[in-house]
Amino acid sequence: MKLKRRVALAMLAVVALFVVAQGLLAYLSLVDQEDDLVDELVLAQARELAARVERGELHAASPAAAFRPAPDLSAWLVDASGHAAPTPLPPHLASLRDGPHRLGRPLRELHVVALPTAAGRLVVQYDAERNEAKVREFGLYLIALGVLCLALAALVAWQVAGWIVAPIERLTARLANWAPQAPRAEAAASDEESRLLDAFARVQDRFERAIAHEREFVANLGHEIRTPLAALRTDLELLESGAPADSPQRARLQRALASVDAVTASLEAARRLSARRRAPAQTIDLAACVDDAWASLQALRGAGALRFANEVPPGTRVAADRHALLTILRNLFRNAVEHAAPARCTVRFAAGRIEVIDDGPGIAPQDLPFVFDRYYRGRLLDSEGEAPDGERGLGLAIARQLADLHGWQLSVEPAAAREPAAKQGTRFILSLGAI
Repeated sequence: MKLKRRVALAMLAVVALFVVAQGLLAYLSLVDQEDDLVDELVLAQARELAARVERGELHAASPAAAFRPAPDLSAWLVDASGHAAPTPLPPHLASLRDGPHRLGRPLRELHVVALPTAAGRLVVQYDAERNEAKVREFGLYLIALGVLCLALAALVAWQVAGWIVAPIERLTARLANWAPQAPRAEAAASDEESRLLDAFARVQDRFERAIAHEREFVANLGHEIRTPLAALRTDLELLESGAPADSPQRARLQRALASVDAVTASLEAARRLSARRRAPAQTIDLAACVDDAWASLQALRGAGALRFANEVPPGTRVAADRHALLTILRNLFRNAVEHAAPARCTVRFAAGRIEVIDDGPGIAPQDLPFVFDRYYRGRLLDSEGEAPDGERGLGLAIARQLADLHGWQLSVEPAAAREPAAKQGTRFILSLGAI
């Protein structure tokens, strides 16, 4: 059954329940009121006849018409000897006690009152058939009105159900157009709910294929690049070992080796970030890791304008994923080169927190909440103005993602927040947790 029809039937059922309940209450209320009214009428008529009997206006020899004051009303006067006037007392009235009574007869309802008088026992009977007919007629009117209300309710429920289901149908259509694979056979002929679930299933399949493709791409890229990187590093090590100790060529070879290591670390970090899987922590030399991250950026344009100072005490060891830490530090240092230089950049470590501080122009307060947003186009950009749009605003975002993946916290604040003497500059804080 289609969702629109189910919604319409549900609303119609609620209306039908309300109409039936209200109609039944109205009918039963009218029945009770009719019975009470007839009882009062018969009792009043009986009292009037009893008064006339006690005044002597009626007696056994009175005309029969005196005991039938109305077409549906009959009366009998039974004397002490049991003789009834003007006609014998019907058997169904003979055994009644004094007081009001309601007698159900086939196709009839009788209201009876028996009263003792000075002249004998007065029995008054009222045939309520005409009143009952009016009540039944009222019941038929209620049924007709209820049917009319249900018909109108059905039309309104169908229209309202269409309004309710319309957003679901539009969502289903958009999902189906976005994931246009052929629907399953059972969903094509089923209701809106099944078609929507089928569309969501196709969207999920599409997402899963995209994620699988992304992971496959990263894995293939890493596999294809690792081998030439390993060969390149081997050749660079051989060349570096044969170069004079203080020659410029040896320094360039060392920078090249650091760059190769940085590329390897970035590939490994990207692979783990894509798989959302962290590597087991290993004990690493933090000071050496900071030096390696900075060494890989020596060839970056503008790196010479940044005075770098590694104040991490030599031999400081922390438990962390070295590839992820290298990638985060490289992005922070690169950000300092591109947006703080000419300036001084200092790296410190204390209480499980790595601080990267520069005394450059700083970050505008309105930009601080967004510096880690992907592709943010504030004053900070991760690459030069001529870089393609797709390469902007990624470095700090990747650093934050890697930190979150490993349970670390990466934040940013003005340098003056902790050092009032610093009039400008920026402080990035990477908290590694318990060390």
